[in-house]
Amino acid sequence: MSRRATPPASVVPAAPAVESDGEYRQASAVKGVRWSLLAVIGRQGCQIVGALIIARILGPADFGIISVASIYVVLVTLLLDQGLSAALVQRPDLSPRAPGATVTLNLVMAVLLGGLTWLTAPALAEFFSVPELVLVLQILAVALPAKALGIVPRAVLSRSLSFRGMAVSDIAGAALGAMGGVAAAVLGAGYFAIVYQVIVTDVVAAVVLLLAARGPRPNLHLREVLPLLRFSIGIFGVNALAYFSRNIDNILVGRFLGVTALSLYGMAYRVLAVPVMLFGQTVNRVMFPVFSRTSTDTALVSGNLLKAMQVLSMLVVPVMVFAACASPLLVQLVLGDEWADAAPLLSVLAVAGARETIFFIAPSLMRGMGKAGLNLRYEILATVVQVSGIVVGLQFGLLWVAVGYAAGGFLLTPVLLVIQSRLCGASVGTQLATIWPAVHCSIWAAGAYFAVSLLELPGYLELIVGFVAFTLVCALILGLVHRERTRRFLARLGTLTNVRS
Repeated sequence: MSRRATPPASVVPAAPAVESDGEYRQASAVKGVRWSLLAVIGRQGCQIVGALIIARILGPADFGIISVASIYVVLVTLLLDQGLSAALVQRPDLSPRAPGATVTLNLVMAVLLGGLTWLTAPALAEFFSVPELVLVLQILAVALPAKALGIVPRAVLSRSLSFRGMAVSDIAGAALGAMGGVAAAVLGAGYFAIVYQVIVTDVVAAVVLLLAARGPRPNLHLREVLPLLRFSIGIFGVNALAYFSRNIDNILVGRFLGVTALSLYGMAYRVLAVPVMLFGQTVNRVMFPVFSRTSTDTALVSGNLLKAMQVLSMLVVPVMVFAACASPLLVQLVLGDEWADAAPLLSVLAVAGARETIFFIAPSLMRGMGKAGLNLRYEILATVVQVSGIVVGLQFGLLWVAVGYAAGGFLLTPVLLVIQSRLCGASVGTQLATIWPAVHCSIWAAGAYFAVSLLELPGYLELIVGFVAFTLVCALILGLVHRERTRRFLARLGTLTNVRS
């Protein structure tokens, strides 16, 4: 992939001008990670708190309808984009009319998808045996243009590593949306709380993104989209397969085990999604444009990949292992006794979430290196493996669906290690050594937690003492056995959190 020192006036530059490649690669990426982390923490924090409050108010039965609607929301977000936003970010030189033409295409898709949803809502409700779903989907369908308006401005900001506007958009939209959803649930709106939350979030986010990116305005120069299609079609195929493989468990649970089972599974799945969205998406959002701009320097790509894997593993693995150990008490404390059956699901999916977060960066590496075809082939394999695990697990009950999903992910890990090694030269052994300290300390810390649980302390006291024991053992193993790697991790973490640099 070629880079031009001075792009011609007829194209949009791929990245903001900087004094040197080194400054671009380091300062811009670090600043991007900070803003992206702030955005994801703000957005996910608001959404998670809002979901937990709504779940506690409604209970598993009504919350199951929200879980089904959420599957639809994720799907239409994928269909609205068609992979074009990734193409806008990845393409080295871009016509100034291409973003506006993409906006037009997204709005047309929003209208078409809205009409299709309105017509098929009764059939979807019948598929899940949830008649209440019809009106929920039809209202969400009418609001699709608001979601479409935010897609291209977000890509434009990402292309230029201008993450501040994205952060403001994400936080404002999520905060106001969560407040709207919770207020609706408190006032007795029931499962319609999700409608209020989604619409408010999309409208606020779109307005802020349009202001931050200063457009782009829609135009009818749709030919300008054609150069993007070759890359975007591959990305769309990958995203479609990823959606299928990551949501087939929810679809099958809702169809065959009912919406109450889906609400339990969906709530536990949110725990898996927390680190993926909070940390994996933060790094992913920044590293995709960075990998795209530095793809010819494999040594730099390798170093950035290993740094990302180390930071992700150290931040996520201990937290998720603790959540797996303490799931019964955490569920009781946060959601109440009605949700007790979600605890074993949470334990399984928390461990799966740690693995998925560490390797969430792999698709960005493949896309950034221009290997959309490789990404598509991997997603086909991932879909086959994980769907197989889920279908087998479904025969034995809800818990085994979670086990099947997790097992499929771990079976795919060696494949991802080899792909990353071949793309950037970081050996499989080096990658495993990078994530081993987090895994090692978490294994010993889990043993300490279970030792505390044998004391049969009162619930809250067991949670507190267990957390202290878990944390101390983690710190002890890292300090005694992995001192140098821990020192480097803390230095990198300090770089990301030092707002003055």
